[in-house]
Amino acid sequence: MNKDNLDIKDLPVFPQVAVKILQIQEDNIDISFKELESIILLDPALTAKILKVANSALYARQREITNLQQALTLLGFKMVKSLVLLVSASNIYSKNVKSQQQTTAATVTKTSTAMIWRHSVVTAFISKYVATRIKNDEKKEDVFVAGLLHDIGRLIMMISFKDKYEQYIAYLNQMSYKDIREIEEKIFEINHQEVGRIVLEKWNFPNELIDAVAQHHVVQVDSKYKTTVQIVGVANLFAKIIENENLSENDRELLATFSKALNITKEDYDYLTGEIVNALQNDELYKMSTSLIG
Repeated sequence: MNKDNLDIKDLPVFPQVAVKILQIQEDNIDISFKELESIILLDPALTAKILKVANSALYARQREITNLQQALTLLGFKMVKSLVLLVSASNIYSKNVKSQQQTTAATVTKTSTAMIWRHSVVTAFISKYVATRIKNDEKKEDVFVAGLLHDIGRLIMMISFKDKYEQYIAYLNQMSYKDIREIEEKIFEINHQEVGRIVLEKWNFPNELIDAVAQHHVVQVDSKYKTTVQIVGVANLFAKIIENENLSENDRELLATFSKALNITKEDYDYLTGEIVNALQNDELYKMSTSLIG
């Protein structure tokens, strides 16, 4: 199989609004804000959701936020960019829910669309926490988006390889301690990292996001965005732990290697495998994020 020329059937279209926003340069913040506002205003549904977040308990103000300019001022450029990607990605997942409900009970297990979405959201929020913890605050919104998209390849495989998907689920349930990529390659001759890379390249996404999607399971990261890849990789594993999923041998090696590289302490580990669950459940943005599809 020529993986770079892989014909992915029924490839979802990522909203052009989101793609344009990803390509905005932040060199001149005044111009960037105006450009961001003009692009978002093209999508009334997206504008409404951003205003809803701005008026949520998380950003409670005495006065109601009634327009996009006020919301941008309150939330900031990077935060709004993250929200746009959050809403756009959730729309792609939502479109697959109806077709998912028509499959057999065996398929609607831990790899269902809704569960992959919840895992992606948890990974995004943990990525943000890790960036803050390692004093890399300027990257927290970037790694949030990367965490959100890290498993997009799994969704695309669910859409494109329907005929083999139940066979894959059966293997996955029987061999839960195996590296997920090994099982994918056995059934599909390709894994979700490679599918994710191909799709993000087709969508013209930035290289930083492509590398995070393509290498989050790779111990020896080969990328100029190594820190982003490692943050998303370790966040993915902490998400699996709090979701009570089994870790493969590769997962355990990855957790040790990335934790060391990022200086994750015992205190961090304990928080990320325990207390963070309560913190997320009380986070207004997290609750909104997980409710975007169902």
